[in-house]
Amino acid sequence: MGFEKFPNVKKRKQIKISRSAVTLLFLCWLVYTCSYIGKLGYSANIVSIESNFEVTHAAAGMASTFFFFSYGAGQIVNGIFCKRYRLKPLVFCVLLISAMCNFVVGTINNFAVVKYLWLINGAALSVLWPSLIRLLSETLKSEYFPKTVVVMGTTVAIGTFAVYGLSALFVAIGNYRVIFYVASVLLPTIALAWIFIYDKLTKNCLEEKNKEMQSTERLLENREQNKEKNKKTLLFSIVSLGFFAIITNLVKDGLTSWVPVILKEQYGVSDSIGIILTLVMPVLALFGTSVAVLCNKKIHDFVDLCGIAFFLITILTFCLRIAGGKNRGMVITLVCLAGVSLLTSATNNVITSMAPMYLKERFNSGMLAGVMNGLCYVGSTLSAYVLGVFADSRGWNDVFLFLASLSAVCVAVSLTYFIVNKKDNNYRV
Repeated sequence: MGFEKFPNVKKRKQIKISRSAVTLLFLCWLVYTCSYIGKLGYSANIVSIESNFEVTHAAAGMASTFFFFSYGAGQIVNGIFCKRYRLKPLVFCVLLISAMCNFVVGTINNFAVVKYLWLINGAALSVLWPSLIRLLSETLKSEYFPKTVVVMGTTVAIGTFAVYGLSALFVAIGNYRVIFYVASVLLPTIALAWIFIYDKLTKNCLEEKNKEMQSTERLLENREQNKEKNKKTLLFSIVSLGFFAIITNLVKDGLTSWVPVILKEQYGVSDSIGIILTLVMPVLALFGTSVAVLCNKKIHDFVDLCGIAFFLITILTFCLRIAGGKNRGMVITLVCLAGVSLLTSATNNVITSMAPMYLKERFNSGMLAGVMNGLCYVGSTLSAYVLGVFADSRGWNDVFLFLASLSAVCVAVSLTYFIVNKKDNNYRV
């Protein structure tokens, strides 16, 4: 099931999005982008926090571990149950809870409770992604989905740059805690905007949506007749995408986390230059989303699309192994790292945004978005530790070979899916 199942989507060049749809999309974008200020304020200032509280790396890192555990697990739990939530009060409350957690962390002098506050913060913010994807898929016309995916795909990069940029400014003026105060003011402000305009926007968008549903009613009826006999195909595709989610973020976040170390150990690059080069990586996420949408015009099946991306990732990560430490190898390494970042960002958006939205007729979009995003965090959680252990014991060249092997396994899964479903193109996803 891809773009070919929605005839109107093929005419997207002539599409003009209504004002209500644009406003609702912007509101969702604003909520999720600004949530990063409430989410990453601690990580962005962990060096200053260690110095201020005079704690060890392990103690400071525990708060981040608590956050990512509750956030990753919460994605899956909230994905499963988000269909039962009333989104208007829920998102409002989530933003207020995060604001309060940030305010307390910014004012408290007892470090022992910080990890528990960040645990609560992670659990609260885990509600947002599955809820927002569910809202957009249920209220916007399907012809708006390509632009919706692109817009929501920018949230991570822009949010990350905002929080790290502001944090750098506040550290420079001598008070890292200001980032927590900014979050405690900004998030309630957005929450108020959400609560006041939510009803009007969703009502207007649903009126547009109902007109579209009438025009596609016959198409959906025909598809329903064959739904039962294609459950195995759908299950195969969902399981494949779930596996891809873990590997995608293991590769993406693993390499991003270790870029400064890789460049320093293999090419003698200074710490500061390594960090600057690392910060360039999130910019590619902006392009990755657009690449995914453009490629999906030609490759309608999401599993096939991911398989092609993983094929290219396999080549690039293997090239990293060949280039390691050699003359002019740094240029090749940077190009390959950039390519891997672009492709993994594209794959991530296919899995967490495009698939949930376009499969809304067959699957709870919020549930699929939450579960897939949760599995992505499984990959992220594994990435830094697994690759660090591998690098210590075997060296970076074997790390690259390991990542190439994982990507090759994803290619094999995609090929198996393609072969098994070759005669059933109408129900591939």
